[in-house]
Amino acid sequence: MPQFVTKRLQAGTTALCLAATLAALALSAGVASAQRPPAAVVVDTVDERQIRDTQAVIARLVATRRSEIATRIAGVIKSVAFQMGDRIASGQVLVKLDASRFEIEKRANEAAIAAARAGLVVAQEKFKLAEQTFRRQASLKGSTAFSRSRFDDQKQAMEQARSEIGQADAQLQIARVGLDRANYELTHTVIAAPFDGIVIARQAQPGQFVQPGGTVATLLDIRDLEIAADVPGEIADGLKPGTKLEAVFESGTVRQVTVRTAIPVQNRSTRTRLVRFSVDLVGVPASQIAVGGTVTLKVPVSAARTVMTVPKDALLRGRGGWMVFAVRDDKAVPSPVVLGQAVGDRIEAKSGVKLGDVVVVRGNERLRPGQKVRARRAAPPRPQG
Repeated sequence: MPQFVTKRLQAGTTALCLAATLAALALSAGVASAQRPPAAVVVDTVDERQIRDTQAVIARLVATRRSEIATRIAGVIKSVAFQMGDRIASGQVLVKLDASRFEIEKRANEAAIAAARAGLVVAQEKFKLAEQTFRRQASLKGSTAFSRSRFDDQKQAMEQARSEIGQADAQLQIARVGLDRANYELTHTVIAAPFDGIVIARQAQPGQFVQPGGTVATLLDIRDLEIAADVPGEIADGLKPGTKLEAVFESGTVRQVTVRTAIPVQNRSTRTRLVRFSVDLVGVPASQIAVGGTVTLKVPVSAARTVMTVPKDALLRGRGGWMVFAVRDDKAVPSPVVLGQAVGDRIEAKSGVKLGDVVVVRGNERLRPGQKVRARRAAPPRPQG
C-alpha cells in the first residue's frame, strides 16, 4: 500500500477518535448538568423608567466661605499657633499680639477714670456750697442787708460751679471711652478663627509688625462646598432652582446635586452662564474633596422619555457584546442585549428583553444556558434620606 495512503488512513482514524472523545465528554457534561441541583439565584424585573438625554459638563468644586483673617489693631506678633494645612476649629486661637502697650493704656485710663470721678465729686461739692450761699443771699431780698452786687457774684459763682460739674463729668466720660478703647485693643490682641476650616496660607511670623487689616492667615471652609459650572446658555435656560442632576467625581463616585442658582449673565466669548449647585459630600472620600477639583455633571438636553431598563448587576460580557440571563420555565436563558443610557443603578435596554422579564442579578456568573435555577427576588432598595 502506498505510504501517503497509509498516512491518510491514520489521520482519519485519529480524527474519528477525537470526535468520539468530544461527543463522550459532551454527553457526560449533559448528564452531569441534568443531575446537578437547581442553582440558587437572585432575580429582578425588567421595568420602565423615565430618562433624558444628557450632556457632560465639566464643573469644579468651590468654597462658599474663604476668609483672609486680618488684625483689627496694629501691633507686634508675639506668637503664632498654627501651620499651613492645619484643621482649625471655630474660636481656636491663631495669633497673639504683644499686649504690653495696651495693658499700660488700660491702667492709665483706669487712673484717669479715678481722677475724673474725684474731680466730679469736688465739683459737685463746690456747686452745693455755691448754691447754698446764693440762696442765703437771695433770701435777703427786700431787707437792708441785701447787696445786689453780692447777689450777682454768688449767682455767677454758682453757675461756674455748675459748669465745672459738666466739665468734670465730660472728663470722666473721656476716660471711660479711653478704657473701652484699651479693652477693645486688648481683646483683639488675640486673633481667633471665625469658623471651622483648613489653613491654606500662613502670613504671620513671630516678631512681625502688623497694621490694622493685615492678613495673618487664609482659612478655607471645606465643609460648605458647592459645585460651579459654566453651562452653555441654551442648556442653562432649563436649569431652574431645585432641579436635580447627577454629578460624577474623578474616582467615579456619584452624587445627586441640586441647582441653587443660575446667574442670569452670559459670557459673550464662551456663550455660557454660571450655575451653582448644592451638593452633599457626606461619604465622599476626603481625597476627592479639593477646592478646584473637577466634577462631571450630566446636564439634561431633552425632554423625558420612557425606556426599558435592566439592573446593571444583570449584565454579563459575552463574546459578541452584553447579555443577561432571563429566567423562563425555571431555566436560565441567555439573551443578548443592546444597551443605552444609564439610569441610576440600572441601564437602558434597547433590545433583547421585554417589559416584565425576570433576569438574574446575582449568581449569573456561574450559570450555563438552560441550567435549572431556584430564584428569589432581590430586596427592594432602601429609601434615600
